[in-house]
Amino acid sequence: MNRNMSPQAYERMAPRHLLALAVFCGISASTVYIPQALLTNISTDFDVSHQASSVIAASTLLGYAIGIPFLVPFGTRVRSSAQVAVQGTVLAVALLLAALSQNVVAATLAFFAVGLVGNLSQVIIPAANRMCAPEKRGATNSVLVGALLIGLFGGRALASVSADWIGWRGTIGACALLVALTLPTTLWALRRAVPPVGSALSHFSLMSAALRGACGNPVLLRAALTQSLVLGAFNSVWAVMVLHLTGRPLSWSVTQAGLLGLVGLLAGLLTPWSGRLIDEYGARRMTGLFLMVLLLSSASIYFTHSAPVLFGLVLFFSTWATQSALSGNQVQALSTSPEHSAQLNTAFSFIVFFIGGFGGVVGPLTFTMGGISAVAVEVTALSFLALLVWRFGPSARP
Repeated sequence: MNRNMSPQAYERMAPRHLLALAVFCGISASTVYIPQALLTNISTDFDVSHQASSVIAASTLLGYAIGIPFLVPFGTRVRSSAQVAVQGTVLAVALLLAALSQNVVAATLAFFAVGLVGNLSQVIIPAANRMCAPEKRGATNSVLVGALLIGLFGGRALASVSADWIGWRGTIGACALLVALTLPTTLWALRRAVPPVGSALSHFSLMSAALRGACGNPVLLRAALTQSLVLGAFNSVWAVMVLHLTGRPLSWSVTQAGLLGLVGLLAGLLTPWSGRLIDEYGARRMTGLFLMVLLLSSASIYFTHSAPVLFGLVLFFSTWATQSALSGNQVQALSTSPEHSAQLNTAFSFIVFFIGGFGGVVGPLTFTMGGISAVAVEVTALSFLALLVWRFGPSARP
């Protein structure tokens, strides 16, 4: 146990608190990825091409990446409940503005704001680490990471269906309502969160210090670089999923392709089980196992992409392994200094999302050149590189 944290600090996380945090993490994560499932409806409403409307989805992810280094460091200065209250309120307002936007430019700016403040899980996860006992961090992280996955894929699937009932504007408006309704219970769950360790540095100095600290933390650096490659593979596959499923020879409808996200939803439900394995057998050892599963499933895409049932099964294991590895790598990174978990999570998340986000660009480019088979080769290579970094990357001295 860290000497700077009292035993009472580890007795603040009850199951009902974790459930409230998990629900809010899932909802906030879904708001960042739902625009991808609504681009067809948005382009029709604004009478623009799919290429023009795709800027909206890109702006949301860009806002998310920028928000991590700019907003997450506030976790070292203010209580988590205060930060979540402000960001959650702004998120609900930004979603309403997006739903009311009358052109692509206004929608792009509104969705950029959604992404900018939608990184609430990056605030909640470090707070949850400070609220639970060390031997329960793996399970806690896995529950929250699993909730992110459920929100990501469940939100995409529900958005594809609800857009046909209430339109894309009604769908985004419903997201704003969900954020507003679940924010009070989230603040209730965070009310006893251990205050972060303060800092006399300015905000921008704190940002640079967090990144410099990552370079001097070999365990965090190895975990972040490993997960960057894993996320790159994940983004590459899912960025081209609709293109592959709606093209020959499968020729699925857009709605059917969107519902494949339920595979990811099932993987999210299994992720908390990975946390128990992490707690029992160790984060580093189990991360290696998850990476092996990812490597095998990535290679299997090459052979199963034309068989929907087998392809769905492969995507299930690939997605589960991706999120389980995230939980394992995050536990390793944050455990190096639990009382500074907010700073560590800022550095870890920035490295992971900044590097791993390029998978969303590389995947479509690879698909254009060689189809899903080429993407399978690419993600297999990324998975293998992740395994090499896990095995031979920088590590702390025993």
